[in-house]
Amino acid sequence: MPTSVEHAPRILVLGSSGFIGSRVAASLAGSGGAHVVALSRKPRIGLRNHNATIVSADISVPGSLIPVLASTDVVVHAASYVGSDPRLAHEINELGTSNVIEQCRQAGVHRLIYVSTCSVYGTGPHRGLLETEARYHPASVASSSRAIAEQMVLAYGGEVVRPNLVFGAEDRWFVPGLLKVMNVAGGWPGDGSALLSLIGVEALGRLISGLALAPRQSGQAFHAAYPEPVPVSLLLRSVASAFGVEYPRFLGNDERAGAALRAAGFTGHQVDLVTTDHWYSSERLWRISGYKPETFRGALAEFSASCLVSPAPGAS
Repeated sequence: MPTSVEHAPRILVLGSSGFIGSRVAASLAGSGGAHVVALSRKPRIGLRNHNATIVSADISVPGSLIPVLASTDVVVHAASYVGSDPRLAHEINELGTSNVIEQCRQAGVHRLIYVSTCSVYGTGPHRGLLETEARYHPASVASSSRAIAEQMVLAYGGEVVRPNLVFGAEDRWFVPGLLKVMNVAGGWPGDGSALLSLIGVEALGRLISGLALAPRQSGQAFHAAYPEPVPVSLLLRSVASAFGVEYPRFLGNDERAGAALRAAGFTGHQVDLVTTDHWYSSERLWRISGYKPETFRGALAEFSASCLVSPAPGAS
């Protein structure tokens, strides 16, 4: 039975208007087990219910969180920059996270959960990688800064959640990126046999909220994905079906496709992420969060529905 709101933990969600943070805040608010403080520079009205308080602040401004950290039990940090601007990556992911940690320390908030990414591991192949086996080899500006951020969080005794590839409504990167690769390359690089860790953003929100409501896991990192990896061939068939486009032919190592992708701005690392094995052991987070493990096949309807509201094919 959910804890009464009067005695529920107070959980501050940073980045609550973002792709992932909005789902974490909504899952917590709907659980009946927490009082949610949803913080963002651009708060969403939809969270305004009896279990959520909406506040506006900016993690890049030192001291701005102090007023809302009073009596807070848990902070979920889902405010990250994922673009290619080194200045913004440093200001938001590194300095912003440093500000969050320092203000948590000042306010006596000991529990901090940071939403990171499996991209901190860099180029694969990765096959069934355990959190304890992971090493940092980031291959992009955003991933490098997020690796620094999560190391600061872990040193503070916080917890880190690392999804790999995330789909869902309002996805601006993953599915649009797949469509752009197909369009630019005239097919699909490789043979479609690569295995990938995926998760729907709604399931990810539930997992992170479940972790926030579970006992503290000090200094621990967790992979967030469906436990069963997804073959690229199945993923592309699902994308083709959802958008009503032709299932792509597989191009193998055709250098013309590689040249076209490079000319379109794709890095070798970006192509590698969806053409070679990148899958990670995720059972620990499902168990600790208290949710029965789900599968991509079981989420195909959700995947198709989310594709219908994704940006047009070719979006970056």
